Amino acid sequence: MDVAIIGAGIAGLTAAFELTRRGLDCEVLEKSRALGGRMATRRHDDCAFDHGAQFFTVRTPEFAAFLADVGLADDLVALAAPVVEYPFKTISEAIAAAREEVSAATATGRPLPYRYNFRNGMTTLAKRVAVAIGEERIVRECFVDALEWNAATREWTIHTRGDNTTLGGTRTAKHVVLALPAPQAAQLLERSRPLPGAFEDLIEGLKRVTFDPCVMFAWSSGEDMHFPGVGALRVTDPTHSVTWLAWVDRLVPGRIPEGQSVMLAQFSPNVSRTLFDQPEATVFRVAATVLSQALEIELPTVRWIEVKQWRYANPVVHFDAPDALIGPAEYGIHPCGDYFVRGRVEAAFESGRAAALRLAARF
Repeated sequence: MDVAIIGAGIAGLTAAFELTRRGLDCEVLEKSRALGGRMATRRHDDCAFDHGAQFFTVRTPEFAAFLADVGLADDLVALAAPVVEYPFKTISEAIAAAREEVSAATATGRPLPYRYNFRNGMTTLAKRVAVAIGEERIVRECFVDALEWNAATREWTIHTRGDNTTLGGTRTAKHVVLALPAPQAAQLLERSRPLPGAFEDLIEGLKRVTFDPCVMFAWSSGEDMHFPGVGALRVTDPTHSVTWLAWVDRLVPGRIPEGQSVMLAQFSPNVSRTLFDQPEATVFRVAATVLSQALEIELPTVRWIEVKQWRYANPVVHFDAPDALIGPAEYGIHPCGDYFVRGRVEAAFESGRAAALRLAARF
């Protein structure tokens, strides 16, 4: 094949979309069953909520065109309630400031609302891109063990394994897009030694990238009216244990049955590190204490709770060695991801698209 893309987050799927529409033979290898990475939607009973990114923005015409090309322009919904910063002086002042922010952004002529989601959840984007590039091009639950360079054919042999024998074995590609978090990309290249000498600087650059983890949880209860009129609290005080608190039924109406409320919280990086790999009961016990003390919110009667842990949630030290990409590109290796730009959805798109355009120019 022409290109193997390792990772089916937004960066990897964007690269696949841009390359396949230019006629290149591509295959996407994803270690999990789900697509979209941190653009993830979970369902519990009749409730649907996002347990990764909560919204995204459209700041460039390229991203707007991409959404239209995959047929999603009509599926976007602006967040129905303000996202306000906490702590705030008064709730009314906070809501007014949030509305002014949205109005100012809209006045700049951006093609789509400042903050938005999809009617059926954030995974909508990944699913639609998968259809556009062809589901047959995506291999799920396929873990890439190592890459092996063949100097004679100038191709990569990709060694894989999975939960069944059809996913194991090898495949070859002229180019490989590494669309996975920088620490995982570095680990894969380490497992692939010996490599040409041009790779040492790239590996070291990838190792310098760091991510904050995030432990988040959602719970359902009867209608809860904490901070009426607010869709979410984005906590700006770095000492707070909770950085994000959202009322899903307010942000994106229609996803939660009438008479229920689903709240979602994200812990700060420091708290997330202490809670990582802890059982749900422990997470919820800490959550109840944190919300009560930090935000003075008593948890109502809980119908159910779900916990999600992201080891690589948000890049805090970005890739700082652009020259290290030049040598590996001559051997057909092209990393991409939001850690090249900023930790947000549109950044992942930009990085995946840029990698695809650079690679396509070589054919």
